Amino acid sequence: MSFVGKKVPSGFMVKLQKWWHPLRHGSANEIAFSWAVRSICATALPLLIMPFFGLEQASRLLAIGALNTSMVDAGGTYRNRLIAMGLNAVLSPISMLLGAEARDPWPLATVLMLMIALGSGMARALGPSVTPLGLFVGLSFLIGTNLPPGLEVSVEAALLYSAGAFWTMFIALAFWRLRPFKRLEQEVASVWESVSAFVKATSGSGEFGALGRRERLLAQRHIAVRDAVERARNALGDIREQVSGPGFTVAQLLTLLRAASRITEAFLGIAELRHHQDRYREDPSEAAALSAFANSTEIAIRGIAHSLLSGSNELLLADVKAKSKALLQRFGLTHPEMIAVAQVVQYLESAEEVLKVLFGSEHSFRGLLPPLGRSGTTAPVFSTIRVQFSFSSAIFRHALRVATAAAVGTALTLWLKLPHGIWLPMTTFVVLQPEFGSTLTRALQRTAGTVAGAIIAGLALSELSGFTLRLFLTALLFIAFFVHRRRHGLGITFLTPLIVLLITTSVGSPWIDTLDRVVDTIAGAAVGIAASYVLWPQWERERLPNLLSQAIRANCDYMTRIIKALSHPIAESLPELRRKAEIATGNVEAGFQRLLSEPARHRGSLGKAFALLTYTQRLERHLIALAAQVGVVRVESSDLIELGKLLVAAQQDIAGSIASGSCPQPRPVFETTLARITAVLVGDELTHPNHTVSFLLSRIVSDTASLHSAAGTAGADRRD
Repeated sequence: MSFVGKKVPSGFMVKLQKWWHPLRHGSANEIAFSWAVRSICATALPLLIMPFFGLEQASRLLAIGALNTSMVDAGGTYRNRLIAMGLNAVLSPISMLLGAEARDPWPLATVLMLMIALGSGMARALGPSVTPLGLFVGLSFLIGTNLPPGLEVSVEAALLYSAGAFWTMFIALAFWRLRPFKRLEQEVASVWESVSAFVKATSGSGEFGALGRRERLLAQRHIAVRDAVERARNALGDIREQVSGPGFTVAQLLTLLRAASRITEAFLGIAELRHHQDRYREDPSEAAALSAFANSTEIAIRGIAHSLLSGSNELLLADVKAKSKALLQRFGLTHPEMIAVAQVVQYLESAEEVLKVLFGSEHSFRGLLPPLGRSGTTAPVFSTIRVQFSFSSAIFRHALRVATAAAVGTALTLWLKLPHGIWLPMTTFVVLQPEFGSTLTRALQRTAGTVAGAIIAGLALSELSGFTLRLFLTALLFIAFFVHRRRHGLGITFLTPLIVLLITTSVGSPWIDTLDRVVDTIAGAAVGIAASYVLWPQWERERLPNLLSQAIRANCDYMTRIIKALSHPIAESLPELRRKAEIATGNVEAGFQRLLSEPARHRGSLGKAFALLTYTQRLERHLIALAAQVGVVRVESSDLIELGKLLVAAQQDIAGSIASGSCPQPRPVFETTLARITAVLVGDELTHPNHTVSFLLSRIVSDTASLHSAAGTAGADRRD
């Protein structure tokens, strides 16, 4: 049916707008879309236009420089982004020249690959934004080994690569308002969008018809939140400096991730109570008041997501705080849902503090060019790298692992004169990650993506040619840029055909070439997995006890300040201590997830690790709920101070025993002191406002006792 000369149905346009708006605006896709558009301008334009002037080979080399530089542009401040792209424009051509001139004899190329890969790996010490630069400098050396012979050809290739890099920098400056791709912010924003949808689903639960349908909807929304949290956790990884360098921004994003999870848990509890409490049927106004609070919270949560995507703080909490105060006046402190409401407000305030830190003056800059001034003091580059040159440094061990594996792959390729051998060391170089589990995942994704992409490339090269082929590859390239950072395997699938065109030449049938590339990719992935398993591995079971110890100590510091603040309400340091506790506990969660991805023989006792993690999480949640009572309830009791000292002594002992692998000392007797505090706080009246404090203190005592029991069991197992 043709719509020419006819009015397009309004219903169709509404549906089209509903489909397009979340794809382009107000979601994490907006950043990926902008990054893809800018990168396509840098990479595809030379490929499409230059062949018309007889410069097809030159267009490929220029496109390689543009493609690699677009990948180096991994986000951060505009100054740091341009510095990284500028260094790539200089260092990668030099590396390419070295690869072209040193490939014969192959031992010299192997030694140079070892040195370049070692330096590329050490770049990780400068932070996550510099890691892609080191990667592509090493890949440029491998590309150089694949160039046609001759110094003149090599110099021309290096100059064209540099020209492509500077062309990409020009595009980045000319279209700087197309926001940079920030994968971490995008992933965390997706979590908050999922939380927003979940909270919105709970706000309608006061209507008591079709209970089963509502519960299914809540379950679906809750699963969506959990999936988003897991994706974000995988993206954030571990924020320890000895693995990923300075990570202040990552730490703040991790705090936002934890806040989103806890708000979800709070609203899940509220929804359960609303489903099963008869009083909401008897007095619908109570349900309406909670729904109003939920609606206000949902708007604030959407503001957090939009802030992360837009690069400006758009979070407003005035209405949320007003609604929570109205609930407090209506229900009082002893209302079952008020603890959850207080936690929601507390976590939103934490998110507000993080957004203030994340978004500086450059996000509101409206000049012709982006702000390129220094945003703060930075540590000297060489001293930062120098302190990592030790086998006690995980960065150095990983760099040495990468260098050894890449050198072995390069030697095999050049010695055996494999026709498409560059794919072997290139795959090894890309898949190797600091942890074995991450390496295995990346290797599987890379192999599957390359196999699928190589098949697409074989079909395209056998059926298409000229401008049609280049146009087809441009479409694939746009998809690759759009999905690459979030779905690595799918991105590799669409990126592989372009890489085949740019860096390889046919030696026969396209299908024989395809088979060669697939075999070399599988071999490179196998070398990477073997290197990660054999060369100086540090298994997560060795790191997890220290992470658990740090998390328990961080929560202990937080608890000490809370107990003091309950008797002397001074809460200035509570947010900072809460963030430290959340970050430390989040590190344990990330470590446990990595532990699950490692070989079974290297995991140790999963049950003991899971128990310690669970009780640490419970302790943190109850501490945050208790902190919400600071300023609301004042407890003047020497028994509270005594209980705090007993808890601190027990938790510090537990942390030390976990780190050392020993059993903790016998547990102090909390019950007598706790009973006296309960008698003072509650008396004979269970509806007394201090009942919440008494309940939470009993939970904290229970959490500490459970940690003590789990630590004793784990210590006995490790000793045996």
